[in-house]
Amino acid sequence: MKYDFITIGGAVRDFTFYLEPLKKKDSKLICFLPGTKINIKDAYFTTGGGACNVAVGLANFGLKVATIIRIGKDHLGQAILEKLKEKRVDTRFVQIDDKLHTGISAIIQPRGGERTILTYRGANDNLQLPITNCQLPMTRWIYIASLSGENWENLLNKIFNLKSRISNLRIVWNPGIIQLKAGRERLAKFLRKTDVLILNRQEAATLISKNPKQIQNLLLKIYQLGPKIVVITCGKEGAYVMDKNEIHYQPAHPAKRVDTTGAGDSFSSGFLAGLVLFNNIKKALKLGILNSAANLTKIGAQEGLLTKKDLKIRKDL
Repeated sequence: MKYDFITIGGAVRDFTFYLEPLKKKDSKLICFLPGTKINIKDAYFTTGGGACNVAVGLANFGLKVATIIRIGKDHLGQAILEKLKEKRVDTRFVQIDDKLHTGISAIIQPRGGERTILTYRGANDNLQLPITNCQLPMTRWIYIASLSGENWENLLNKIFNLKSRISNLRIVWNPGIIQLKAGRERLAKFLRKTDVLILNRQEAATLISKNPKQIQNLLLKIYQLGPKIVVITCGKEGAYVMDKNEIHYQPAHPAKRVDTTGAGDSFSSGFLAGLVLFNNIKKALKLGILNSAANLTKIGAQEGLLTKKDLKIRKDL
């Protein structure tokens, strides 16, 4: 079987807890006194993690997708597996950790306030890439999400070294905060081999240790580091792409923002699906924006995403 994409990275179960609206004077501070019991207004249990989210988003568009993730030997991991299978993502490369539990994110969301996320990486920290028995040569694209654990640089070396072994393999990279804080000098050899680099504005500023006022300068500085295509998402301000020294822009699509969890991943899956299906940067950028907007209207990183059917019936695609 040949895949369009293999995604590599994190998998977590998201537990989202909605609290009552904060008082105006306390809107920037969440405090829990020791020994108290906090009532939750609403609770949602969903699946998340960069590699999972993008895999599901790509599979929704009818692409053949597999994922390399690591989960615990527990019911949370089984829930992730079931969701991936339901969405027709190939799970044959999913790793089961006998010692560490499946990763968890507890998302505390006050009504009308900013969320706080507590994350337990768990089995994600032991993710491996067994090249000898993994059919990575059978994919057109590899998508690398945020990596955790002490082995992240070794994993990146193995993945990017595949480019010298597999002709026409393209790599998309959305580095996590651990990678970005390592600095561009340490990441330089990977950036030069990256076909598509996807960052939000804060991540882009962290990579170059500056925060230029003009997004065009930020794009140019990162493009000069070697990636063939640089994407920077800017939330409500839309997204920018630099390709062959040309900059493209797509404004954000109006949408009721119910939950921002996974908005970046939904953009990534839409943009990448657009590149494969349309072979057109402008159309890909628009599909990324529309997919993210659809996801914002639902609770959960994998909810509300567009599908292959939407490509045929929606007039704005």
